[in-house]
Amino acid sequence: MAGPIPAASGRIFISYRREETAYPAAWLFDRLADRFGGGQVFKDVDSIQLGDDFVEVITRAVGSCDVLLTLIGNEWLTITDEHGRRRLDDPDDFVRLEIEAALTRNVRVIPILVEDAQMPRADDLPDSLAKLVRRQALELSPARFEFDTSRLLRVLDMTLAEVRTAQKDAALEVAPAGKAPDPSTTEVQKAPEQREPPRQSRTPSIPPAAPATPAGAWQPSDQSKRPDKQRRRLSIRTRILAGVGVGVVLILLLIVVIVANSGTTSPPTGAAITTSPTTNKVIFRDDFSSRVSGWEDDGNKPGSGYTNGAYRISSPPSAAGGASGGGPTKASRVYPSAPPNLRIEVEGRRLPTSDQSMDYGLLCRVNGDNAYALTISDDYAKIERFGAYKTLKDAGIQVNPNSTNQLQAVCTSVEGQQAVHLELWVNGQKALETTDRDSPLPTGTVGLVVGTYKTKHASVAEFDNFVVRL
Repeated sequence: MAGPIPAASGRIFISYRREETAYPAAWLFDRLADRFGGGQVFKDVDSIQLGDDFVEVITRAVGSCDVLLTLIGNEWLTITDEHGRRRLDDPDDFVRLEIEAALTRNVRVIPILVEDAQMPRADDLPDSLAKLVRRQALELSPARFEFDTSRLLRVLDMTLAEVRTAQKDAALEVAPAGKAPDPSTTEVQKAPEQREPPRQSRTPSIPPAAPATPAGAWQPSDQSKRPDKQRRRLSIRTRILAGVGVGVVLILLLIVVIVANSGTTSPPTGAAITTSPTTNKVIFRDDFSSRVSGWEDDGNKPGSGYTNGAYRISSPPSAAGGASGGGPTKASRVYPSAPPNLRIEVEGRRLPTSDQSMDYGLLCRVNGDNAYALTISDDYAKIERFGAYKTLKDAGIQVNPNSTNQLQAVCTSVEGQQAVHLELWVNGQKALETTDRDSPLPTGTVGLVVGTYKTKHASVAEFDNFVVRL
């Protein structure tokens, strides 16, 4: 039997209900502890010491885990509290909180179906748990316990190895061994306590992928807000999800602000300065001289729509974060679905009267609430995934968003369709590059977006010469 794997504690979290899966959870804990070491596996009774604050312990464990195993028995959906209310409908239910936190962090969540239990349907779950049904489940039966757990161990071995490799790579990127930062090459970085908090994202409500449905304003709903931007509740829920948020903030504080000369974007630290890659066949082009492509033209929203041979998107003030956008709903080559490998180009600028906190840019793989957004503002560039939200990459840049900027977004499938590679180019230089392997989006349409966060005035961007290439 393999010895314990040396790694930080709390990496595997077992979520279960004592009323129905206490025994399977105990068996599983013992099996995993034998393989990975007891410090690597968290199960409440075995992992909480006498006198510990169990909320704080669970907060730390969920905030640091790399894999969450959620045991689902035949009564998992229907178990009620002492008042006869379904436990999953309680926002402070621990099982719900544990799974919500893991899904929010895009942790690998593996449902374990115990003794012929069935995977729940999305409409049987709270909205915050709906993504659980898309996770591949493992069946666990007492009759074949060794076989089933062996399959699970292989997945866990692979996942924890990937996490450790990613952590090592991130540490090397942030602080290369034996090499101090050169202050002559970058702007002096502010101390963490002096830096502005990272801007929060907006998940827009994106038009359905159906040509008969006109593109409306993409406004965020309450359900689409990121958890750390929802109205705070002074409850156990706040304490657990806050612990997860701390980990995210610590990671974001490691991002180095890079400033280049001559008012253009700078590539990430260590990247070679290159020019924009060769472009290929044009499959869609729009200079907005006519309305034939069917971009949204909302006369009820001042500043939006076709204007003087260009296209404008206006987003109202938003303290918590929001987004507005549009897409070419009558362009059959890119709507409702475009090819998987694309380069999207546009000329864009922020109108001088707009709120200075806004950002603007390009969208790809737009499908329902899902999309990749590649945007700039006057102090940063960002690649985000809407839907199963995640900031995939961001960096400080120096660019004047009031000037006309040439934006390019590269969106391609890689690794046998199991990941999506994304690049943001600004004025001919690569600003950001990343690959989404956690929850890669399937194909969808293309579009333009204006994002807001802590804005007090309307935010308007003007776009022209929109091009999509293979």
